[in-house]
Amino acid sequence: MIQNLLKNFILLFFIFSLAEPVLSNNNPVLAKYSKEIKEIKSILINKYNVDHKYASEVLNSIKFRQKTLDSMSNAVERKATWERYRSIFITKSRVNAGIKYHKKNHKILKEIENKYGIPSEVIVAFLGVETNYGKGTGKVKVLDSLGTLALKHPRRSKFFKAQLIYFILLTYDNNLNYQNLYGSYAGAMGAPQFMPESYIKLGVDYNEDGKVDLWNDKYDIYASIANYLIRKGWQKSRNIYSNIKIKGSYEDEIFKNGDVKTVPITDSKLKKIIIKKELETGKKYLILLSKKNKKYKLGYKNFKVIMSYNPSTFYAMVVSQLSERIAEENEIF
Repeated sequence: MIQNLLKNFILLFFIFSLAEPVLSNNNPVLAKYSKEIKEIKSILINKYNVDHKYASEVLNSIKFRQKTLDSMSNAVERKATWERYRSIFITKSRVNAGIKYHKKNHKILKEIENKYGIPSEVIVAFLGVETNYGKGTGKVKVLDSLGTLALKHPRRSKFFKAQLIYFILLTYDNNLNYQNLYGSYAGAMGAPQFMPESYIKLGVDYNEDGKVDLWNDKYDIYASIANYLIRKGWQKSRNIYSNIKIKGSYEDEIFKNGDVKTVPITDSKLKKIIIKKELETGKKYLILLSKKNKKYKLGYKNFKVIMSYNPSTFYAMVVSQLSERIAEENEIF
């Protein structure tokens, strides 16, 4: 009798030990998203061979952040005018810091430039805009940011679910502590602020030490930015944008559908509306910065490549202009 009871007890213990852990922290809130969590867990286990227990542990550790949702709604790209946005990033102090950073890391940057064909000043400009040259990589737990956006963002939950999956896969495959990884409110990581998918697919272990380190290893950081741009279609030795002058009668027309956007334009249309200028071959885009102040540029393929990093027209323009300012001061170096 006692032996049978003991056997039953052991059997029950074994069964419960295999059961999925109960939603522990944030229990009532996470429970509302049990279907989504189950779906994410299934993908991790069945598609990426992540350990069942690990997947459950990480997902059950998510803590929702209302600040993350608020930040997404109030991003500076959504609220600022071009003049205001530019004044945040194209400052004397940021330009000077970029020039200093470029000179200090000149040898490594030129090695990466020679290998990938991406101008070193463009690499530095990305770092200057994203994290003030690596000084501010973010103070929010990546797991909480991505978990919040994956489960609660009203429009982009599909995108962030994918990023959450990639993040968990990144930590699992590389033995990283998911509780100790911090980034932006949107889940971007490291000095170049890569999203998890880009980290896995486009990150480069340049020094071949067995890991991609986008927080501390400058070789990996620079090579990963360069690799990202190449893979997105960067055209070597081509311009990013040009200054143009639209004929007065057409200035209102180009802004008829608003500003803060980048729109394609044909060569035939362009020749009709601009004051004569030699133009590059290939696809072209009107960069509409300010309807009020009639601010616009002509963008090329490389401008759209920068927008793949961040789909903001303003963002791509400040990266472009910051890279120009850094290059001007380094021409004699």
